[in-house]
Amino acid sequence: MKISFSLSAEKIINDEELILKELAVEKSLYCLTCDFEGLKRFAEAFHFVRYDFCHLNFIVGERCCDREFLWGGLAKNIYEELGGKNGQSHNQLYRDFLASIGAREDVFLEEPEFASQYNRALQTYCRQAPIPEALFAIAIYEAFDIPDYQLLLRVVKQAGVSQQGLRFFQVHAVANHFEMFEDVVTWLRQQEGGETAFHRAKEFVFKIQTKMWCGLIEHLQEQTTDCCV
Repeated sequence: MKISFSLSAEKIINDEELILKELAVEKSLYCLTCDFEGLKRFAEAFHFVRYDFCHLNFIVGERCCDREFLWGGLAKNIYEELGGKNGQSHNQLYRDFLASIGAREDVFLEEPEFASQYNRALQTYCRQAPIPEALFAIAIYEAFDIPDYQLLLRVVKQAGVSQQGLRFFQVHAVANHFEMFEDVVTWLRQQEGGETAFHRAKEFVFKIQTKMWCGLIEHLQEQTTDCCV
């Protein structure tokens, strides 16, 4: 399936792909998920990296108040997160992934420290950064879906995950949710100080995303006693 991207989204995707390569994320995760116990450790830890994203949209949306134009991308994004017209919510798809590999149910999971730091930083930014920067941050994160989930889909496929479990990753691997924010991002960047705000948001997002990948891998390595080479 060929996906069409704007120049802005393409640049973000390319930059994230470079970071993934520099950090050797795919190689590390292949090793750390080479058996089902390792896969379960990954699934349970990664749950806390992605489960809160819908909440972040509401945090930013609340700050937009009655400025409906700013709400547009957020509303579309929340609709997709909840499953769109006929699908399951993305949270439910992830629960299906957990169940398909025999991992614990999400209500019994404990948030690792690296994920707690990651989520606190994101929530603080969404609450305290100027609204244009907070909106930019959400949009930039949506552009990450393509490189991140295409990589993760390859990892979980090689680990032998069933079709039911793969669905969460398949949906995100072809998502182009940045497009939902394209109009508001373009307009905000054209306002005074908009381009500077966009680059500040991008710097923040890439910094915390890089820290998340490093934290995830380190967390899994600490829990792993026997790893494939």
